[in-house]
Amino acid sequence: MANSVFAQLPEEIKWKHLQKNYSSDSSQLVLSLNNKLLQGKYKIPFDEGGFALYNIKAGVITGEAFWYSQGGTLECKLHYKNGVRNGVKENYDNQGKVWLRQDYKDGKKNGVSEMFSNGKLVNKSIYKADKKHGLSQTFSGDQVLTEAYYENDLKNGTSKTYSLDGKLATEANYKDDKRNGFYRVFNDGEIMSETNYKDDLQNGLSITYALGKKNMDTEFVNGKRHGVSHMYKPDGTILFTHYYLNGEKVTETIYRQSQKK
Repeated sequence: MANSVFAQLPEEIKWKHLQKNYSSDSSQLVLSLNNKLLQGKYKIPFDEGGFALYNIKAGVITGEAFWYSQGGTLECKLHYKNGVRNGVKENYDNQGKVWLRQDYKDGKKNGVSEMFSNGKLVNKSIYKADKKHGLSQTFSGDQVLTEAYYENDLKNGTSKTYSLDGKLATEANYKDDKRNGFYRVFNDGEIMSETNYKDDLQNGLSITYALGKKNMDTEFVNGKRHGVSHMYKPDGTILFTHYYLNGEKVTETIYRQSQKK
């Protein structure tokens, strides 16, 4: 396809020599050289080797563009509108297979972004205005390994990880990229611990389990043990009770006195 689009020999020019005029929101780019708008087909070398082929009309990169390695292998195909990326961008590996596919709008990632390994999907995320916004997942084969929700590039909502057999391994609630609310850990699908967080610090009751039964609980405030902690027998009766103030273990008497203040 690149050969048909660029049947005529393109003019070669270095990117650093070009004058670049972006719109205020970077959604449009106009290229010129010596105050003259570029017009035609251009080959632009990369500093690290390789080159790009662009079709430029009135200073604006338009339609399909192609990036090549130093050895002349096609590495990327993308689409332009108003001089910036618009539409699908595909990157290729040495075998010519797609390893990265991204949607763009007005020069920014907008829509689905997918990464592949040996032809299989390993990562999928949704973007809005160059930021993750929506569901983001990683995969191993057909199995989901992780899933998280984003708003403006920050984790928000429930995030989960899974073992290779598809069983839930962890789940946590996030707000503005910090753990807020529950954080649960599982082994072979069975709950092992449940912790509460506030602004990424343990806050509230933390519980651990053995064979599906509660074996310990502890209260936390701002990341420190603060309150009453219990250890339990398999029959559910209390084995030990401990008391904490600001992370320090204290006697029951001192703890009770502190609660009266």
